[in-house]
Order: sequence, then structure tokens, then C-alpha cells
Amino acid sequence: GPLQAEELELRKGQANDCLEKLRMALGHKAIIYRQYFRSANSTWAGTRSKQEAQRCQLKIDKCVRSYQRARSAMEGLGMDKATLGSLYQPISPTELSIDKEVTEENRFGQGSDRLAWFWRGNNASQGQDDAWIDEFYRVNWLKAKARWNRWQEELRLVRHEMGWTINWFKYHQNEWERRGGQATRPGHQAYAYQQVLMWGRFVEEAEKNF
Repeated sequence: GPLQAEELELRKGQANDCLEKLRMALGHKAIIYRQYFRSANSTWAGTRSKQEAQRCQLKIDKCVRSYQRARSAMEGLGMDKATLGSLYQPISPTELSIDKEVTEENRFGQGSDRLAWFWRGNNASQGQDDAWIDEFYRVNWLKAKARWNRWQEELRLVRHEMGWTINWFKYHQNEWERRGGQATRPGHQAYAYQQVLMWGRFVEEAEKNF
């Protein structure tokens, strides 16, 4: 009824607020690790940084609990599974790690990096007036563009390699045709003919699959 629909909208707002606060808390925790833990030159500074990081972690845990409650409520109120599965997914502990774009921006093995879903959905890049968030999305956009360019280049290379492979098969097919034409013994001619058929099949399969 109307009350159920109204409560569902309220729960959606609650979930969106929790996700926004979660993104901010994760971002600030990453900044703490980068600015303080790396540069802390005293025991006092290191202890203070740890305490600040712990406070951020408490905020993160609180946001996750509140979000999970709101999500369970939306599920109980009959929200469709498609929306739950795309905009309001469960949050796993692995998705709450400190973002390495900030703490280890020059590390190896970034080709398979992918942002957690809550960084990409629910208008995550809008409505958050924070310099770190802007920088976070800018860096991720640039790296995603670099990966796309690299994949495009790899695709072009693979297509060229497939063409070279087909030409290699055709070369052997023609070479055995030439040898078969020059052969004088029936056994040699039969063997050359078999080779022509074999390399011809390679050409057909390659052209069909490549």
C-alpha cells in the first residue's frame, strides 16, 4: 500500500546516505594511511595516526551495519531483485580495504583492478564535495582509459598475429603443392597430397575461427 511504498523510499534514502558516508570514511582512512603512517617520524605521531584510523574504521563498520539493515528492510518491503542486485548489493569485507590508488599508486599489477560496486553506483561521483573524492575518480578514470587503450592495442596485435598465422598455413599448403608437383614417386606424391590437405584444413579452421 501507500505506507509500504513510502517506507521503501525512506529505506532507499537511508541506504544511499550510508553508502555516501561509507565512501567518505574509506577515503579519509586511505588518506590517513598515506599522509601519516608513511611519514610518521615519531612514536607519538604514529600512535595518533593509528587512533585516527581506528575511529575511521568504527565509522566504516557503523555505515556497513546501517546499510545492511536498510537493505534487509528493502528486501522485506518487496524491492525488485534487479534493483537490489545492481544498486544495493551486499557489501563484502574484501570491498572495504583501503584503496591502493591512494596508498600504492605506483605499484605493479594494476591491469586487473576494479572498483568496488558502491564506488560505481548510486551516483557515487555526484553530491560529494570532497577534494579526495574528485582526485580518486580522476585517477581511476585515467587508469581505466589507459587500460582500454592497451587492450585496443593488444586486440590489433592479436588480429595481425592471426593474419600472420593464416599466411603461414597457406605458405605450407602452397609449398607442399609445389613439392607434390615435382615428386616423381607415387609415395612422395601421396604424402605431399596429404600435407596439402592438412594445411588446407588449418587454413579453413583459422579463417573460420579468427
